Amino acid sequence: MATEDLIRTDVAEEIVAYLRAGTSVNVVGTRSSGRSTVLTRVTDQLTRDGLTVTRVAGVRALRDRPLSALAVAGVAMTPSPNNLHMLMSAVSDLEELMSATPSVLVIDDADDLDATTIGAIASVHARLRTPLLLTTRPGSHRQSDAAALTTELQPGVRVALPPLRFDEVHRLVHELLGGPVDLSAVARIATSSGGLPGLVRAMVDTGRTASRLAPRGGLWVARGDLWTTPLAQSVEPFLTELDESSLDALTLLAFAGTLPLEAALRSVPPDSLTRLDDAGLVRVVAEGAHAVVGVFPPLVGDYLTHEGTAMRQLLLRDRLATAKELAASAPGQAGPPRRGPGGDPLLNHHLAQHGRDRLAAARRAWESAPVPAHAVPLVEALLGAQAPPHEVDAVLACTTADADDPASLAALTVWTALYEGLTRGRLETAQEMLGRQRRELPAFDGLLRAAEGHLRVVAGTIPPPDLLADPADDEDELSRDAILVVRAEALVAAGRAQAALDTLGGFASAHPCLQQSAEVTRELALLYTCEIETAVAAALTNVERCRADLDAVGVEAHAYVAGLGLALRGRLVELDDLMSSVLALAPTPVHQSHVQTGLLSLAADAAKWQGRHAYQRSLALQSGALARRRGPHPGMAADGIVAQMHEGDDEAIADQLWELAEDRLADGFAPAGIIAGVSAIERRPDPERAARLVAAARSCDSPLCTHLAAYAVAIASGDPGQLALLEPRLLGAGLRLYAVRTAVARSLTMLTSGDVAGAVEQADAAWNQAGLRGRDLCGLFRRFDRAVSLTARERQIAVLVARGMSSQQIATAKVLSVRTVENHIFSACRKVGVDSREGLAHAAQTWLSCAIE
Repeated sequence: MATEDLIRTDVAEEIVAYLRAGTSVNVVGTRSSGRSTVLTRVTDQLTRDGLTVTRVAGVRALRDRPLSALAVAGVAMTPSPNNLHMLMSAVSDLEELMSATPSVLVIDDADDLDATTIGAIASVHARLRTPLLLTTRPGSHRQSDAAALTTELQPGVRVALPPLRFDEVHRLVHELLGGPVDLSAVARIATSSGGLPGLVRAMVDTGRTASRLAPRGGLWVARGDLWTTPLAQSVEPFLTELDESSLDALTLLAFAGTLPLEAALRSVPPDSLTRLDDAGLVRVVAEGAHAVVGVFPPLVGDYLTHEGTAMRQLLLRDRLATAKELAASAPGQAGPPRRGPGGDPLLNHHLAQHGRDRLAAARRAWESAPVPAHAVPLVEALLGAQAPPHEVDAVLACTTADADDPASLAALTVWTALYEGLTRGRLETAQEMLGRQRRELPAFDGLLRAAEGHLRVVAGTIPPPDLLADPADDEDELSRDAILVVRAEALVAAGRAQAALDTLGGFASAHPCLQQSAEVTRELALLYTCEIETAVAAALTNVERCRADLDAVGVEAHAYVAGLGLALRGRLVELDDLMSSVLALAPTPVHQSHVQTGLLSLAADAAKWQGRHAYQRSLALQSGALARRRGPHPGMAADGIVAQMHEGDDEAIADQLWELAEDRLADGFAPAGIIAGVSAIERRPDPERAARLVAAARSCDSPLCTHLAAYAVAIASGDPGQLALLEPRLLGAGLRLYAVRTAVARSLTMLTSGDVAGAVEQADAAWNQAGLRGRDLCGLFRRFDRAVSLTARERQIAVLVARGMSSQQIATAKVLSVRTVENHIFSACRKVGVDSREGLAHAAQTWLSCAIE
């Protein structure tokens, strides 16, 4: 099934369920939100289920022609010069079309129906009580006659079409381009389109045609501005119903960017802002005292700034200047907290705008005086914006050393080393530079040693203890803080979590980068000591704080820790929401690419455990195309993500994962190595490899490593009794994910030994333990499902049994004899270890439902 057929599937299923129950549905969504696609999918499903479907579409150009929409839909009205006779004929003919039972009337773009057509439909609905399915636009009840119809939908419900989640945009973009896509390119498309599928497709099509989206090194990347004039064709329909004052207001907001709500209310007439909000063209994202207003979808704002008339821009110039002054002085300018679990395109747009403004301000300051104090924020902003290397090189080459400001010179050396070692991949050059500057800036020797230690941790080795020795007493406080923080980083990466916590103690630094690094390190250490809930709560709090501070790097770093904790706890729904929110941010600094790889790994694992294998594959392909260095913590290795994607040859995949595990352990990164090793042993149980993990765990003071090594031993043993003893220990340590994996592994061993009934009973227990009726860890049951070995026909019939269909009904639907259906049911019951249709139905509704995404 294509991605475009998969998106909105849950909404379509919800609508079908309402209509089957006789409840009318009003689907509300903006232009390009996929309303017509959803209607088509629902119509196809209803038709397959044997319902009679009559479909009518509103056409804006025909709104002044009474009953024209019904005529176009094939309603055979008797022509008459008398309007009343025409109406009665239309009602009679429409009633005849809908008289079949069961029947549904589907109306697309109900806002564009003329009043007479609406009256005819309302009359037929009042007589027959046939459920209606119609689509309307936000706020259309104020601008059209459709309200006369929607008020008649009783019993009825309203179903809103929200923007696509980031994972849905990701998969759609990958399918449209036919290959892996740079994450920042997907994020930019998701933000600009507002998650509207029609705009996603338009941006991909025009971007590829104009070479704004182009393949480079096996990866589709975005080049320059993604706005192109052909996009106007997709955007202009959003503006067709605006009056001049509303268009002026929207244009002002487009040029101003996101504005604090207070500034927007003082810059735009409230009635215009209200009309724009009703039409869904502005969005207010608020929580507590913070709120911002911006054009939605942001692509509409791009249209107004790129294609709007020069005269309108000139007339708004003074008002725009006032709006920006108000924005600069408005309270709460640190930025709003995120609203909702999945983030918001407007906030992502707000954060990206902040990054551009920050870069521009840093560039202006440096150009006025190219000294280290101004070069440091400019280099940091350039790296944050993924600027091409030649721009960073130019700044470094043209910066004048300032002997009177050694602190800024030392800081610039640190950033230069990060750039050389992590962005350019020239680690030896970075180390030589730091060593040279240590001799020239002895007062900052500790800071420069800490920078080298951090480089080593991120680039792949645990630094030697002497590199992180205490700085001299006369060194700057910054040096002492930096040494302490990097020492803790190295300890936690090596699995010495308690030592890291002891090192940090009550540490606090006035330097934001060091304070943030210390917080991330402390959160990781808490995870590794199995204080998982505490770690997750702290990390999520810091994610929100960094969002409020418009700090994308901090958001990603803390989100990695929170995501790892949510994964260990088996809280996959929350993990999925968090990853969708964070991956939508763009761009990620190259020197933080190991964090992005970790986020991709967590998102891919969540997709795998939830049984969403197409999304997992697209994430894995993307991570493989990055081809960047391995990071120090679990999941920060693209080759590991790619290996986990493959199905089938467990022996070869196990060897790949074990090689990764051995490399990580050899480099001193015990938690990363143990988790990779566990994945290898799950693919191919091997007692010798499990013993290697136990030995590695002994070098740690991290209970997490000890528990996972014990899990590896139990898996390698294949002993149901050993697995049964381990499961409550893992639950007690807060490792619900591995407890469920243990329960599923126990089911597999019981099935292999011939205890089918016991294996199925254990699988049911594991499903209940997994949470949300097992659905959020559905992918963990695939191996057990495959071992049961139902044929495709047996699985189809089991699903129909679960729907309550009789053997005769199944035979009719599948064009089989009743005897053949009964034989398939008997065979499926035998394989599943149950002795009744009820037992088979239960399995088909639980762990047996995980084979299909």
